[in-house]
Amino acid sequence: MKLGAGADEPAMPPILIFKGIKLLWHPELRWLVLMPLLINAGLFFSVTLTAVNLLDAWLSQMMASLPTWLDWLAVLVWILFAALATVLYAFGFTLLAHLIGSPFYGLIAVRVLNLPTEVQGAPDGTASLGSAASTVWQSFLRQLHFLQYLVPRSLGMALLAFILGFVPLLNFAVPVMVAAWAAWALALQYLDYPADADGRSFDLLRQRAGQRRGQAISFGLCALVVSAIPFFNLITVPATVIAGALLWRQDFQSR
Repeated sequence: MKLGAGADEPAMPPILIFKGIKLLWHPELRWLVLMPLLINAGLFFSVTLTAVNLLDAWLSQMMASLPTWLDWLAVLVWILFAALATVLYAFGFTLLAHLIGSPFYGLIAVRVLNLPTEVQGAPDGTASLGSAASTVWQSFLRQLHFLQYLVPRSLGMALLAFILGFVPLLNFAVPVMVAAWAAWALALQYLDYPADADGRSFDLLRQRAGQRRGQAISFGLCALVVSAIPFFNLITVPATVIAGALLWRQDFQSR
């Protein structure tokens, strides 16, 4: 399957993310998309089963010491548990998707950069197991490098936002400032996978993204919007990885 005619023609970030969603089930990519989701789902199923068993045992012990007219409390506790679990899943599932998926996302970026187009012709072939293992390890190390950049700056941004929140007039700029930083960080996050796959340093990525800051932030804002939708973001995260690789190949690779 090819990306199709015009695959490398300039496209806006929302269109690239839509292309990423369409490519999720590409034969070269689908197992890399499904694997972290299955691992994630397995972990959450195990945690949920354990939590349900513990809560059931605790409720049985507690209700045994209460009069029967308070049996409705058990129903209330289960409802609260379900509501809390839903909220935790909405955010925790996404967080784990990034942590567990990062090695797979590196492989996705490699595959996307090697996907054929009408102009490029066929790819060189499937990477060996050793090459894939090397990519996974490199993606993990690269993620640590990115966190070294991200964490102190995010803490600084949080502190600045907290201070400006008490300054009249300037406090209205805080949401815009935080959103712009989040968009920039997400743009670097998703462009870093293909940059690493392309053998480019993180510093070079920052330089190239800085040269096209408006486009990078526009892409990051799109990533921010789709990643904020609970459960739907389970597919938009790998789709945005694909979109980042397409954007890298389209506008950043040859600069």
